[in-house]
Amino acid sequence: MYFKILICKKIIYILTMSFDYRLKRINNITKKWKLKKIHPLITSYKINKDVFEEFKFNLKLYVSKAMSINFNENDKKFINNVDRARSNRINITPNGAIVPKREYHLEYNMVLRSWCELIKLITKNDKKLLKLFRITPNIRVKFGREISENKNRELSTSVPHSDAWVEGPWGMNCFIPFLGDINNNNLRFYEPKRLFEDRFLKDSPSYKKMQWVLEHYKPIKRIVPKIGHVHFSDYAAIHNTFRKKNCGTRISIDTTIFVGNHLPHKDRIKEYTKTIPSIGLDQFIDSGQYEKDKHANKLSTYSHYTSKVLKVINF
Repeated sequence: MYFKILICKKIIYILTMSFDYRLKRINNITKKWKLKKIHPLITSYKINKDVFEEFKFNLKLYVSKAMSINFNENDKKFINNVDRARSNRINITPNGAIVPKREYHLEYNMVLRSWCELIKLITKNDKKLLKLFRITPNIRVKFGREISENKNRELSTSVPHSDAWVEGPWGMNCFIPFLGDINNNNLRFYEPKRLFEDRFLKDSPSYKKMQWVLEHYKPIKRIVPKIGHVHFSDYAAIHNTFRKKNCGTRISIDTTIFVGNHLPHKDRIKEYTKTIPSIGLDQFIDSGQYEKDKHANKLSTYSHYTSKVLKVINF
């Protein structure tokens, strides 16, 4: 192991080889994909207005079908409809993720198509950098008040965590806020205080059991993800759902990608593809279950909640 010093604004990092590599990787995608670096571990892409509005439209259609609410083009009225249907969470996990079902998997594929086409647009200048693309993004409704079932869960996203703990150490997070009270209900990021160690990103079936890592991290309060932007962050940037008092509901998408010759946890590999699919043209994602079906268990603690039922249909 070797160390060197990086002074970035008011941050002084003592770098290990792996952390140095992570910083260079963020710099590389920022340069090649023409992104805007907002932190040594975080970079962002501003989505074209028309592309974003079409994506949001498809997302709202999906949410409205999954929650059996009326669609409304007005975002505030739509969020109000979501809040009134809070008790109808048959298709929503305790972490707020909307589980795709066959009753509305056409809308689900429309969301997937929007995400795939957006990533194609972002990576067009250097497609080879993107090694693995995940086909199971999380479409989340994060209510202003935490769902009671999510409190004290081992994998609650309200607990500061790294996706490395369930996905392996080398991925990158992607986060897009779409609508709702983003100012008060958003992600909070955390950075290493000084020295980063690889053990901070080891596998764990529980976020709670890894909270000792936070002794070596501090909040990045100046970074507040923006609506209409894709935020790419290295797994070394810990994050969690952060709600201010009396906040409202937000709707967002989060997922992961792999840049560089790395693999996710073995129980997650089936969720990834080496190329970005053309959903609706050469592939259709079958949700694999109906609303009346008993909720399918995950293949393992590390797996996605769709891992037992989701099917890829090639045309």
